[in-house]
Amino acid sequence: MACGLSAWVRKSMAVNPIEAHPASAEPPLEESVSTMRMLSGPWARIVSVLAICTTAYHILALTVVSIDPWLFLGFSVGLFCILGFLLFPGSRSGRHAVRYVDVVLCFASIGFMVYLGVNFDQMYDRVGFEPTKWDVVWGTVAVLLSLELARRVLGWFFPILGALCIAYALFGAGLPGIWGHRGYEYDRLMSTLFSTEGLFGFAMSAAATYIVLFVTFGAFLRATGVGAVFIDLATAIAGRARGGPAKVAVISSALFGTISGSSMGNVATVGTLTIPLMKRIGYKPAFAGAVEAAASTGGQLMPPIMGSVAFVLAEATMTPYRDVMLAALIPAICYFATVYFVIDFEAVKLGLRGTSPEETPKTRAVLRDGWLLLVPIVVLVVMIVVVQRSVMQSALVSIAVAVIVDWIKQRRLMRLADALKAFREGAVSSLEAVAACACAGILVGVFSLTGVGNRFVDLVLAYGRNQLEVALVLTMLVTILLGFPLPTVAAYIITAAIGAPVLVQLGVPQLAAHLFIMYYACVSTLTPPVALAAFTAASIAGADPNKTSWIATRLSVAAYIVPFVFIYNPAILWVGPWHDIVRALVLCLLAGYAFAGATNGNQGAPMRLMMFVAAICMLAPMAVINFSGLALLLVVMLVTRRRLAAVG
Repeated sequence: MACGLSAWVRKSMAVNPIEAHPASAEPPLEESVSTMRMLSGPWARIVSVLAICTTAYHILALTVVSIDPWLFLGFSVGLFCILGFLLFPGSRSGRHAVRYVDVVLCFASIGFMVYLGVNFDQMYDRVGFEPTKWDVVWGTVAVLLSLELARRVLGWFFPILGALCIAYALFGAGLPGIWGHRGYEYDRLMSTLFSTEGLFGFAMSAAATYIVLFVTFGAFLRATGVGAVFIDLATAIAGRARGGPAKVAVISSALFGTISGSSMGNVATVGTLTIPLMKRIGYKPAFAGAVEAAASTGGQLMPPIMGSVAFVLAEATMTPYRDVMLAALIPAICYFATVYFVIDFEAVKLGLRGTSPEETPKTRAVLRDGWLLLVPIVVLVVMIVVVQRSVMQSALVSIAVAVIVDWIKQRRLMRLADALKAFREGAVSSLEAVAACACAGILVGVFSLTGVGNRFVDLVLAYGRNQLEVALVLTMLVTILLGFPLPTVAAYIITAAIGAPVLVQLGVPQLAAHLFIMYYACVSTLTPPVALAAFTAASIAGADPNKTSWIATRLSVAAYIVPFVFIYNPAILWVGPWHDIVRALVLCLLAGYAFAGATNGNQGAPMRLMMFVAAICMLAPMAVINFSGLALLLVVMLVTRRRLAAVG
C-alpha cells in the first residue's frame, strides 16, 4: 500500500488539518458562526481541565453515579455555560483574553448549579405553581445565562427569538384574536423555564445524554488513526474510476459521517485532502469545493452516527435511535448515489480519468492493514441494530473498544495525552449543540405554556384547507429559512415544534414528519445565500463561495426531493414488508442516477426532463409507476447510447 496517493494521504493525515490552521485550532463546531478565543497559559489549562471534567461528568453520571434527571441536566447546562463563557468572547474586544465579565458569568453559572443542587427536590412540589423568590431569581439567572451562551456561540438570532418568546408569554394576554392567551405571571414563567419543562427538557436531554457521548466516541476513533484508513479505502474503491478523487471525496465523507456527523467537521477534515486532488486532475475549484460540501453535508444524514440533530429527533419523538438509523439509511444512500453519479457525468464532460494504478492502494491491502480500526464502528452498529442495546451503552462500549483497538494496533496503551484530548474535544465540540438545545428549551417551554404551537397548527390547517402538499412546502421553506441564521439543531427544533404537529395532524407518521424537517435543516447549510458548509469548502478550494454553493445545491438535488417522496412512500423509511424495502433501495439507487443525469447530463433538455420524470416515478409508492419510470430511464439510456455511437 506504499504508493503515491496513499503515502500522501497518510502524510497529510499525520497533521490534523484543523491544527494546521492557527485560526481554528479548536475542534470544529457544527456551523458555528463565532470564533473561539485562542487561550494560552493558565486560562488554556483551566479550560482544558474543565472540558475534560465536563465530559467525564457526563460519562460518570450516565453509568456509575445515579443522578436525578433535573439535577443532571442542570449541572450539564451550568458546566457548558462556564466552558462557553471562557472559550467564546462576548465582544470583539475580548477575543484574545478572558475578561472580568466572563468570570462573573462563570460564578453566576456556579451559583444556579449550587442552588439547584440544594433545593431541586423541594422545587418539584412548587415548580410553576408556588415558586419562592429565590426560585425566580435563580431561574432568571439560568435563563439569561443560556441566552447569553447562545448569543456567543450561535449569534444574535436565537437569543432574540428566545427573548421575544418570553415577552409573548408575559404580555400576550393583550394580543387580539387567536394569538392572545390568558397571560402568565413572571414568577410562574421563570419557575417553569427553570425546570424540565423548559431549559432542561427533551432537547437538552438529547444533548447531555447522546451528543456528548457520540462526539467523544468520534474523538477517540480519530485518535486511533481511522481517518487514514477511510481515505485509503475510498481511494482503493473509487480512485481509478474516471474523476476518481471526486468520488473518493464522496465515499470518504460518507465514511467520516459515521464518526463525525458534522458537515463543517467533514469539510475541514476531508476537504483539505480531497479538494486539492480534485483540482489536480482537472475539476474546477468551485466544482471541487461543491462536491466536498455536498458530500460532507450528507455525513449528517448517514447512519450510524448522523448529525447531532438525529439524537434530538430521537428524543423528541421518543423513537429508539435504531429505528431512526434504519429510517434514514435508504434516503442517505439515494443522496450519496446522486452526488456520485453527478460527479461521473461531470468527469465524462471534462474527459477526466482517475488516479494511476501506482497511486491507488489495493482494497485487500487496505483492509488487511486497517480492518482492526473499523471494529469500533462495527461494534456500535451491531449493539444498536442487532443486540438492540441503548444508544448510551453502545457508545460507551464502542469507546472502550476503540481504546483496546488502539492498544492492539500500537502495542501500547493509548497515550494519556491522546485520551485527555479526546475527552476535551467531546465537551468543546458539543458546545454548539448544547447552546442550541438549552436555548430551544426556552422556546419549547413557552410554546407548551401558552399553547401558541397549537394555534399555529389551527391557522395553517384553516388557511391551507387541510392540504398536505401546502403544509409540506411551507414547512420546507420555513426550515431552510431558519437554517440560514441558525445551526442545524436549532433550525430543526424550532420548525419541529410548530411544523411537525401540522404534518402529523394531516396524517403523516410522526417519525416521517420529523425526518422531513431534519433533512431540510441539514441541507440549509448548502442552500444559498447563506451556505456555511459550501463557504468553508470554497475557502479551501480558493473558489467563489456563491458559485460553489449553487453547484452544491445542484449536486444535492436528491435531498430536496426525497423527503417529499418518503412522506408518500414509507418503504423508503424502512417501513413495510422486506421485499418492498429491497425494491425501494434498488429504485433509490436508480433514481439517484436519473437525478444526476437530469441535473448534470450531456443530453439535451428533453432527455434531461425525461430522466427527472423517471426518477420521480421510480420513487413513487406504486409498482406500476415504478416500472414506468424504469422503462423511461432505459429508453433515455438507449437513445443516448445510439447517439454516442453515431457520433463515434
